[in-house]
Amino acid sequence: MLNERDKQRQKRHRKRFEAKIDPSAIVVAFNNHCLNADLFSLIYSMLSDLPDHIRLKTHLYGIDSGDFTDDFMDLGTKTFIDYSVPLHYVKIDGQYELSDHYHAIDILIVTDDNEPGLTTVKSALTAGCSVITNSKNSDRINLNIKERLRISERQCPMELSKHIAALAAQRRKFDCALAS
Repeated sequence: MLNERDKQRQKRHRKRFEAKIDPSAIVVAFNNHCLNADLFSLIYSMLSDLPDHIRLKTHLYGIDSGDFTDDFMDLGTKTFIDYSVPLHYVKIDGQYELSDHYHAIDILIVTDDNEPGLTTVKSALTAGCSVITNSKNSDRINLNIKERLRISERQCPMELSKHIAALAAQRRKFDCALAS
């Protein structure tokens, strides 16, 4: 019988297999309900600032709960052609459970400081993901898992790449989902 930690690992493996993502990839995700207008450009620009050894293992994961299909597809094409970084795109409806996708990802970028953004940050941290967000969100989080939370006040590609590099060095915390 599997313990809870092993069940979490199994869900992660299954979700990555379904998405055709290498098990050793560093999966950086973002979704459009926590999206500001410049995020697609920021994600693209950040890739040039990532160290090569991290960029070569990076896989983007775009979660679309709106009508941003063309934006995600354009970004995926550009990142693959220019940096060999693939983007897994998934379109969901508003009723779909986002936590299913958190199993596949390592780092989630949340730029919105509204209520949906805060809820997304909390649920991703609880699921064991690392999160990059702003201080308005981080100040409202009372979880004991803030070591996987990075603050980015400016929309700066270099700052974002530094946070991703630091978080990529940490192992995924499967027991966070159990402790929260």
